[in-house]
Amino acid sequence: MNKNELRNTILSQIQLPCIGKNRMQVEPVPGQMQTRQLQQAIDDLSRQGGGTLVLQPGVYRTGALHLKNGVELHLASEDTLVQFVPDDPAENYPLVFSHWEASPCYNFSALLYACDAQDIAVTGKGVLDGGADADHWWNWHHQVETSWSENKPDLQLADRSALRSMNLGGVPVDRRIFGEGHYLRPNFFQSIRCQRVLLQGVTLRNSPMWQLNPVLCSSVVVDGVTLSSHGANNDGCDPESCNGVWIKNCRFDTGDDCISLKSGRDRDGREANVPCRNILIENNDFADGHGGVALGSEMSGGIYNVLASGNRFSSPNLTYALRLKTNARRGGAVERVMLCDSVMDHVHGAAVHGTMLYEDGRNGDSLPVFRDITMENITAHGGDYGVFLEAFPEVPITGLVMRNITIDGVRQCLRSMNWKDAVVENVTINGKRFPRPGYVRILGVPCIGGTVTASAESCGAQEPLTFCWEASEDNKNWTRCGGGETIAVPDGAAYLRASAANPAGDRESSRSYRVLPAPAQGAAPRLYCRGMLNAPELERGSEPVTRLEAAQMLLPLADDQLPAPELTDTAEEAACRAAANRFFPLEKGCFAPRRTISRQEMATVAMQACGVNYRNASSTMPVCTDVDRVANNYGTNAARALYFGFMQLEADGRFDPERPVSRKEAVEILDRVADFAGL
Repeated sequence: MNKNELRNTILSQIQLPCIGKNRMQVEPVPGQMQTRQLQQAIDDLSRQGGGTLVLQPGVYRTGALHLKNGVELHLASEDTLVQFVPDDPAENYPLVFSHWEASPCYNFSALLYACDAQDIAVTGKGVLDGGADADHWWNWHHQVETSWSENKPDLQLADRSALRSMNLGGVPVDRRIFGEGHYLRPNFFQSIRCQRVLLQGVTLRNSPMWQLNPVLCSSVVVDGVTLSSHGANNDGCDPESCNGVWIKNCRFDTGDDCISLKSGRDRDGREANVPCRNILIENNDFADGHGGVALGSEMSGGIYNVLASGNRFSSPNLTYALRLKTNARRGGAVERVMLCDSVMDHVHGAAVHGTMLYEDGRNGDSLPVFRDITMENITAHGGDYGVFLEAFPEVPITGLVMRNITIDGVRQCLRSMNWKDAVVENVTINGKRFPRPGYVRILGVPCIGGTVTASAESCGAQEPLTFCWEASEDNKNWTRCGGGETIAVPDGAAYLRASAANPAGDRESSRSYRVLPAPAQGAAPRLYCRGMLNAPELERGSEPVTRLEAAQMLLPLADDQLPAPELTDTAEEAACRAAANRFFPLEKGCFAPRRTISRQEMATVAMQACGVNYRNASSTMPVCTDVDRVANNYGTNAARALYFGFMQLEADGRFDPERPVSRKEAVEILDRVADFAGL
């Protein structure tokens, strides 16, 4: 993929709007609603062949404004403020055809709205304020931002679920009626089936929902716009099934993804089958947000021809610079995407993060595709991961190119799951060159006289690996005892470890494993060999496990570099490490070491300890007979733990969320977690 060719291809699809020559000025009327006056002026200009409506300095209170053919709304000064009032939504934001989270329906009008229009623009130096705050719009939805957040009412949830069911069930759009009496928040700016759209220079703040959402549009330019809004789902700019979008010179400071490319959701998106394509993202500044440049998650129609170049990712509050997210229910293909020539001063999640396990995870039959993704000339610092890219084994990532990348200060270098024939050149993460061996571990239970097998991956490319084995009597002095993937455990060994090397000589080792004197099977011996149990036999297996007992098992999975908090009720190292790694919540500084753990709590413990940051992964609860008993703040991780096989439903289909977890059950769960984490 050639950057210049891709850029020229995209620019060939973009034209600026042709605004009429007429001009009209409006003055603010303090304390009064000016919706009718402003809308009448827009309508008159359009009927006259188009022109510019100039808003002079001052404060304009208004409801929804609908842009029309050939009209530019121009905010003349930095002192021009358009204040969209949040009161009386049904009156001020009347029902219109809309898209809500990429599903067509009828809902409250966007604050700035256009449908089937040509040559429209919003320009100037002024501010557009959506009027959203904790008591208006945002209070319709409570988003669970952390695994342990408290239960709060979610007024939006029922309507959101209803729309998703209508989507999956093929309910005709004219029967998807929301608006008055419902709680689907409107977007700030939404243009549907429009041609030649320009947003330039203005500032948007305090949006009810997504901020800029062009849908099924062609030739969209967003230039020099400041987007500042920190409510739930306050995405910055979400082009949906558009052709030809140029986003440049903007600043994003958002409560969700900064830019998120979309192409319809689930059945609606697949049936419409309109991709989002030819997108150019240049010279933007990304501050706070979940993803800087995100692709998905509503991407059922596919996304292709995307170039993000010369951007600055400059905030420790930004989760990911480049983010790909979909699942087996939404599907869609991401192809011909290039992120290049960019600096990531600091991100706290990953420089690049892509997963097919977002929300619904593997619960569906529409497998997505990631292919022809190029990342080159990138410098990044900080975060949980350098690069995190995973796919389903049935649809591995193909055509991946990583070239001239330097990343430092990350907790884990790379997660590469189901890559095929990747090109990795001049990539250095935390001082280590890639590709290199990773995830080295010993399969089975090491015992005198038995055999075990080494497992490893070549992180970053498909390379042959060679294995070496070492044995020790004291876990300090090591002696080579063989080579190859499988080895007979030598007599006298108390500890065993394996290492893997690639043709370039890069080598990684497993942790040391205890060796049992006699053969043993089961979860308890495996945890003992991994250093997660003090004895290979499980005592008091039927008794409820306490938080401290679980924390002691989790010590080998904890990052011991994280600062441990001061606990008011225990000084146990395991409790401090578990709290530092957020395996368990604290209650006013108390760990509560003797408290037992319910199954819904254990689900979050498992997901927090599995070694992979799965924010938003597989958050839809599978069918179970007691789903209503799962607390809202545990539902996401309960679903995750079931999907990954860490936990199972009861024989009668119940999850049984409040039942205490026994020591035997905890050992079995954490054995599976340790396998997943590569321990």
